[in-house]
Amino acid sequence: MLAGEQGTGKTTLARYLVGKRPTRFRISTDGIELYNGLSYMDRESKDWLGGLQDFSLEEILISRSLLKEEKITKQNKLDDTTQTSQDIPVGAQIISLPESSRNLRRESKDTFISDTAREWSEHDDFRHTSYLSNDGDRINDKPIDDSDGSEEKSSLSGEMHVHTVTKPGVIGRLKNMFGVSKQVKEVKVSISQEKFLKMSSKVGAKQLHNKKIAPIIIWDFGGQDVFYSTHQTFLTYRAIYMVVLDGSRKLDDPCPYEKYLPGKGQHKTARDYLLFWINTIVTYCKGSNQGFPKIMVVLTHKDQVKAHDVEKRRHEIFAEIKKMFQQTPLEHHLVIEDHIFVNAKDENDREMGKIKKIIMSESERQPTWGELLPKCFIPLELEFASLIRRNIPLITLEHLQKINTLQPIRPLSKDELKVFLKFQHSIGKLLYFDEPKLDDRIILSPTLLIDAFKSIVTDKQFCKGDRKREDIWDAMGTKGVVSKYAIDDVWKRKKYAKFNKDKDYLLTVMTHLDILVEPKRYDTRRMRIPADFYYVASMVRGSDDSRYLHSADITQRNIAIAFQSTSLMIPPALSFRFISYCLSVWAVKTYGGTNNDMLFHRSGVFTIDPSLDMYILCEDDKISVRLVHARTNALIMRDLASSINECLTSALEKISQLYIRTSSDQSHTSDASFVTNACCNSPDTTCILPFKNLTYLDKIWKCPSHGIEHNIHLIKSWIPGKEEDRCDPGCPVTNDEFLKELPSDLHLRRLSLMYSSNDVRDLAIHLGLSATDVNMTVDTGDQALWNFEVFRRCRDSHAVTFKEIKRAIAAAGKGNIHTLCKLVKGDFIGYDREPEKWDVVPTEEHIDRLVPLVGNKSLQFLIELGMDFHTWERISHKQIERDLVRLNKDILEEWSSKFCRMHSLKPTLRTIAQSFSNIGKNVKIVENALLDLF
Repeated sequence: MLAGEQGTGKTTLARYLVGKRPTRFRISTDGIELYNGLSYMDRESKDWLGGLQDFSLEEILISRSLLKEEKITKQNKLDDTTQTSQDIPVGAQIISLPESSRNLRRESKDTFISDTAREWSEHDDFRHTSYLSNDGDRINDKPIDDSDGSEEKSSLSGEMHVHTVTKPGVIGRLKNMFGVSKQVKEVKVSISQEKFLKMSSKVGAKQLHNKKIAPIIIWDFGGQDVFYSTHQTFLTYRAIYMVVLDGSRKLDDPCPYEKYLPGKGQHKTARDYLLFWINTIVTYCKGSNQGFPKIMVVLTHKDQVKAHDVEKRRHEIFAEIKKMFQQTPLEHHLVIEDHIFVNAKDENDREMGKIKKIIMSESERQPTWGELLPKCFIPLELEFASLIRRNIPLITLEHLQKINTLQPIRPLSKDELKVFLKFQHSIGKLLYFDEPKLDDRIILSPTLLIDAFKSIVTDKQFCKGDRKREDIWDAMGTKGVVSKYAIDDVWKRKKYAKFNKDKDYLLTVMTHLDILVEPKRYDTRRMRIPADFYYVASMVRGSDDSRYLHSADITQRNIAIAFQSTSLMIPPALSFRFISYCLSVWAVKTYGGTNNDMLFHRSGVFTIDPSLDMYILCEDDKISVRLVHARTNALIMRDLASSINECLTSALEKISQLYIRTSSDQSHTSDASFVTNACCNSPDTTCILPFKNLTYLDKIWKCPSHGIEHNIHLIKSWIPGKEEDRCDPGCPVTNDEFLKELPSDLHLRRLSLMYSSNDVRDLAIHLGLSATDVNMTVDTGDQALWNFEVFRRCRDSHAVTFKEIKRAIAAAGKGNIHTLCKLVKGDFIGYDREPEKWDVVPTEEHIDRLVPLVGNKSLQFLIELGMDFHTWERISHKQIERDLVRLNKDILEEWSSKFCRMHSLKPTLRTIAQSFSNIGKNVKIVENALLDLF
């Protein structure tokens, strides 16, 4: 993968690697250029094979079937990015398959074979691929002659002729070809227009199975800053990276193109781009092995340096690079020992050949080199190649399942099919998003998504001469919006027609990646309606000229926190995604006589409630968040600030982990990407106060740069309050009538959240349950559910009252007996209290405003709404990403649309407000959030 600043010669290098000459005139890369099937390495001779060869990618795939299988005993993992179960077959069992011909409208030219029996020895599942050692074991180079040993046993199936091969010699060769060890008397062969066996013989004639040839895919990333929001979608820990610098300039010379780059507000230099790209790659492409992925640094434009100065310039730049990263974790990722400095336009430059040699040698050092690949994947890989060749870049999962079902020997199971897709995604051969609403399609050709991205998100130079796209670019640059009509209009053109067919899916992918964000819009009944435009945060170029942060008394009206990156800088894609997340949750504030949206380049203002705004500013190394009250910061409620903090923290980690999960080895677990600290109230050169230092301060913190005094109590509004095991006189623990009562299921659910499983086990035994009874309680893997079932068994078996629970807590030493008071917590919102306000059925707009306020108390909130742990298990299971707002929204919608209807209850705002109170949130935050809706 080639990356770096615009105009450094990345494309010229990429073209050289695939055997193409440089273009006559310099042409910037629009987004990403992908070169697949144009470069290979011969692992035996160490030769680089660039350009068109006398073999194809498909033939390389087929050659895998001509390899002998050696059984191995150790457990092998296909790929750390996938959850591979022990029954995943890695042995070769099939090499090609028929197409779903009716769906594809064309007949396949592939052939497949079928063993009459479908049972396979468990020992055949894991095999190591090795090369044949003698001519006697090799597949005959001639087409297999089955004329004497086969008979047609069925008529045409579509366009397929099914033959049964009985000739022992033919069966033996077929078994060797496909790694079959089972003893069989006959093999079925399905033959379409072109025999697969003939293809295999052709591959055998070329001796491809005896050559160690590996394909190399070249990715050329455009250097314009506008693409930085989409590039990271395609990064992978499996790649070798090449950062390209213009060696005719020193590291600290200003770059000729003025572009945005985090870490630098003024002139950018090669040093800035090098630091940015290396930090981005290492941050988001994590693997199990330290020092990977590897990053080459290549200098270009040698022809623009005087011949006698070349060596001096080479030494200076690489010495500076080494000094930059010396004694840092990034040092181990760099491949700079050869000090490569080339004239990329001269293919005879001896150092150009060095680039190829380094790529080949580093490839063999990759942790993923030599992985075991299931031969049972080959048929689907061939089918995908066939589809792409016929210009079918995207298929449905249903279509793939039909193709897979036609496998007569060994169709992949549902789980195995998922493993196959994830593996192909991880090596960049296709794109598959295992997310709700996205997992029903497979993008066979990544260029489809790349081209869809750049049809909307692109640099202005690529829109010149296209009036409609220029208008779209201008609208995105000034307002950060693109109308759905404009996208439709562009995609209906012949050039972009391939996107229109799968428009809904491609737009859903873009919204999933937060490249596009659909704002919330409501009708007069407060129900959601589709908006007619998308926000595109990454395309906004306007700066904040509203002077919002310099309005009257701003320092007395705001409180602030900063999410500081644990990396050297925050990649642009992450900043844009964070702003996009905020756009998806809150409404953008408007200002001025024309009600302009307060959405700017890397900043924005959002409306929390009629009296409270939130200002987001994404800087190079931190993201600042300010809650700004209309009158005074003393009126900002602690529960609201802490809930927003929890949601934003969750969102940042989700976004960070998304890139890591997409680009990295999933076995890698990363630490928190951000540290949360308090900020002073001044918007200019903000002072930072680590939260850990709050314990050393009394009532006031005076910021060092501005001398502003800050109330510590207000700063702590960002931190969730801790519940104390103390009660006022007359609490339930002292009330005999209360202690005689049996706890309800709701009480037991609350109790189950307060203790660990070990504590519950001890309490249950003190409550009269035997150890055997405790152990017999079914464990579903959900700790809270198991706790609840144990407590319910205690109550139902022994009529346990609150008094017995009080005694058990004391006897087992499991905390303060005032824990019981929490089981009946919350201020009751009386039915006579403003019925016109609280007895209203919540609308979609009500729900959208309330879900961010729940924070990370999602499970407690669900329980307070009256639902059980089984409902929690079902809802939370759907949450692949840790998105608190989405989770809380699912909970409220489940309650209002299903639970209440099932139990003949009226869903009201009163019940929601009561639940907020019961999880420790002040009801006032609900009132404030809905003030203009009452």
